Amino acid sequence: MSKLNIDGKEVGFNDGETILEITRKNNIYLPAICYLTGCSPTVACKMCMTEVDGKRSYACNTKAKDGSVVLTHTDQIVAEREMIMQTYDVNHPLECGVCDKSGECELQDMTLKMNVHSQPFSVPDDEKPLREWAKALYDPNLCIMCERCVTTCKDNIGEANLKASKFELHSPDNFKDTMLKDPFSVWSRKQKALIDFVGERSCFDCGECISVCPVGALGYKDFSYTANAWELRKISSTCQHCSGGCLIYYEVRHQDIQAHEHKIYRVSNNFNHNPICGAARFAFDISSTPQGSTNLAEAQDALKQAKAVRIGGDITNEEAYLIEELRKKQGFKIYCEETRLFQSFRNALGQKALYGIDDIKQSDLIITLGSSLKTESPSLRYAINNTLRLSKGSNMIYAHPIKDVLIEGLSRNVLSITYAPNADEIMLGAFLLALDLTPENALNPIIESQKTITRTTIKKVKKLLPPTENQDATQDAGAEIIEEVEEKIFHEYYGMLEDIGLEYEVYLKLKELLQASKSPSLIIGQDIYQHKNAQNIASLLAYLQEQVPIKLLLIPPHTNSVGISLICSLDEDSLENEGVVGFRAHGEFVMDTDKRNTQKISKQRVDFILPSLNQLEGSLTNFEYKLKPLHAALNFYGYDLCDIAHAFGFDERTLIECTHLLPQAAGYKNIAYDCLQNYISVSGEDHCGYKLELIENPSPTIPAQPIERIHIQKLGIDLNAYLKYPQSQFSTTSVMSENLQMKAGIYTSQNHLKALGLTEGDEIILQKNDRVIQGKIFIDLELTQDIFVVSPCLDTEKIFEKTLFEKLSLKETR
Repeated sequence: MSKLNIDGKEVGFNDGETILEITRKNNIYLPAICYLTGCSPTVACKMCMTEVDGKRSYACNTKAKDGSVVLTHTDQIVAEREMIMQTYDVNHPLECGVCDKSGECELQDMTLKMNVHSQPFSVPDDEKPLREWAKALYDPNLCIMCERCVTTCKDNIGEANLKASKFELHSPDNFKDTMLKDPFSVWSRKQKALIDFVGERSCFDCGECISVCPVGALGYKDFSYTANAWELRKISSTCQHCSGGCLIYYEVRHQDIQAHEHKIYRVSNNFNHNPICGAARFAFDISSTPQGSTNLAEAQDALKQAKAVRIGGDITNEEAYLIEELRKKQGFKIYCEETRLFQSFRNALGQKALYGIDDIKQSDLIITLGSSLKTESPSLRYAINNTLRLSKGSNMIYAHPIKDVLIEGLSRNVLSITYAPNADEIMLGAFLLALDLTPENALNPIIESQKTITRTTIKKVKKLLPPTENQDATQDAGAEIIEEVEEKIFHEYYGMLEDIGLEYEVYLKLKELLQASKSPSLIIGQDIYQHKNAQNIASLLAYLQEQVPIKLLLIPPHTNSVGISLICSLDEDSLENEGVVGFRAHGEFVMDTDKRNTQKISKQRVDFILPSLNQLEGSLTNFEYKLKPLHAALNFYGYDLCDIAHAFGFDERTLIECTHLLPQAAGYKNIAYDCLQNYISVSGEDHCGYKLELIENPSPTIPAQPIERIHIQKLGIDLNAYLKYPQSQFSTTSVMSENLQMKAGIYTSQNHLKALGLTEGDEIILQKNDRVIQGKIFIDLELTQDIFVVSPCLDTEKIFEKTLFEKLSLKETR
C-alpha cells in the first residue's frame, strides 16, 4: 500500500484512488458539491481544491502519488472557497422556508461551513422557465449547475437524458477583475448553461436526479409543499420490490398533525453508493388497512385443515421460517413454484461462492444469459453501466431473445446477441465452445465431429509440409486449409448456433471477448429456471466454474426467493386451490395485504389481512445472499403470522423474535434482529444486515448431458408473446401503485403498434385456443421486435403456465 501525507496525517491508499476518495475513507473533511462517489468527476464546483506538493489540484480528479504532501485548508484555499460560495449565493435565497430542500440544503450547509457572512456581488436575475420530466420538477432559478443530475443519469442509470445546454445569462465582465481565478471559473460556468432534457426516449419512474440535487432545483412533483424537510423522520429499511434489496429511507412526519393515520411522504436513498429504481422510490403508496382482520380463529382453522400452503415470493424470512416449522408439525405441502424452480436450479449448480455487485464491478467482462436485465434487476443494471463507463477495457455480452436498445446503448463495448426463444442451453454451449471447453459427457456427438475434421486437416497439411522449391506457397496452402476447417468447425461442429440466430462473425467476436477476459462474470436471468433443460444448464455451469475463474450470480425470480429457497421445503405446485391456504398468494383461503392506497383497494379477495412489508419488522435475503432488515414505516394494529402460530404451540410474540432462529445450516448467523445495522458509511462500507456464511454444497450429481438441436421457433413468426413485467413493475403489489408512471399491461414496439392499427391505451384481447389475456396496450420505446410483452398479473387463465414465450392471436380491440 502506498502512502501520502494529508494535513500532517499519513494515510495509505491503493493505486488509482483519487485524493478525494482517500480523504473520505480516512474521515478527513474535504468540501465537494459536484462530485458523486464512484462517478466521473466534473470539476464544476472546484470546492475540493488542494495543494499537492505545492501545486494547485482538484482532489476529485487527481490520482494520489506515493509520498505526496497534500494541504487542504491553506489561507488561499479557504478564501477561494468562501468566494465560490458567494458566487453560488448570488440571487439564491438562503432563508427559503418554502423550498422543499430547506432544512437539508447542501448550499445552506456549505455557506455556513465556509463562513460566508457577506455578499459583495450582485447581478440582475434572468427569466428561467420551469421544466418537467417524469416525476421531476426542475426550477432553474435555484440551479447552481453542479451537474450531479447529469452525472448520475449517465454514470449510474445509463440513460444520459440530461445535459448542460448553453443558456446566456447575465455575466458582467467586471467580475473577472473582482473575483479570484477559480471562483470566476465557477461563476462563468454557472452563468452560461442550464440543465436540459435531451433524451431521445421519455424518462419514466426514476428520480435519481431528484435525489442527487444538492439544492431545491430538482424536486419530486407530488411532494412539493406537502411537508418541510425538518418535520420528517427517516426510517431506514429495505426495498421489497425486486431481489436487489436496496437500502431505502421512508420519510414520515415526527408527529402527523393532520390525521390519526401516518403517511409516507417520500422515499430517499444514499445516492453516493446506492442508486435506486422507480419502484423503490415511488411505489410506497401501497399498504394494508391498519386495523387488519379480527377473524384470527378462522385463519388458524384454515391452516389446521390445509393440504398445502401457497406462499408468495415476497414473504419475509421470519414468515418463511414459521411456515416451514408449521409444515413440520402439520404435514402440509408448501408451494412457491417459481422459487421452487430456482431452488432446484441452485441445488443442481452447487454453491461455489456467493458473489454480489462489488464482484461484478471488478469484472473486465460481464455476461448475461436469459435475463431481461432492465426489468429483472435495476441495481445490477446500474452497476454494470457504472463499470462500463468508468473501468477502462471492460466489456459486456448481453444475450437474450428480446433485443433491448437501452442495454445496447450503455456503452460501445456491449455485444448484444439476440437468439431464438428457449435456446438458452445452446447459447451456453456457444460460450463453452468459444472457451474451448467441451466436456466429453456434455457435447460428445459434437466432439467426434471435431476430431474427424481435425484428423483430416492434419493429414492434408502434412502432405504439404515436406520441403519444396516454393515453401511460401506451401504455407499459404496450409493456412487456407486451416481457415477452411475453422469455418467447418462452426458450421458442422456447432451448426445449431446458426439455427438460433448466432452469426459466425458475431461468434468470433464473442470468442475474442471470452478468451481475452481475465476476470469474467456471468449473470443468469429468470428465464433459465423455467427452461425445460434447466438442470442440464446448471450442470454445464458447474463445469464452467470448475474450468475458469468465472463469477456466477443468479437473479432470483422474486423479492425473497433466496430466503424462501434456503428456509422452506418446497413441492411442485398442483395449481389447484382446494384445500390450499394462500399466504401472500392465491388459494382457497387467502391471507394477504389488501393492497390499498389513497385511490383504491385491490379487487383481489383477502380472507385475512396481513400487514404490508412497510408495516412490519422482519428481514429479506437478497440476490447477494445478504440478510437485510425491514423496518415499519406505517402502523398496523391487526394480527400477523405470529398471532396465528400461537394456536400451534409457538411462543414468539413478534416476527422479529424468529430472526435469530433462521437455520444456521443454510448460512444464517445467530444474530438478533435488534442487533442488525442498516446503513452505508461515507466511504462506502456496507453495514446493511449481514452476508450469509457459505455452506459448501456437494458438486451436482447429475452429469452434463449432450446439447441437442431443438426445433427453433422464431420471434414474431412462431412466437410473438413474452411474459414479463415492464420497468418499475415487479408484482401485484407494485401494480397497485398510483405513483408509478409505468402500468401493468401489454407492451410492444412503436412500429408493431402502428402495423396493427392500434393506438396506445387501447384495450385489447390476446387469445390462445379458448383462453384469453385482456389489457391495455402500451409502447416500449426500447423494443424493436414485433412482439407482445405481457405483464404476468394479466395472465389469469395461465396461458404461460409452462413457458415464458407463446404464440397468441389478436382477438379484438375494445
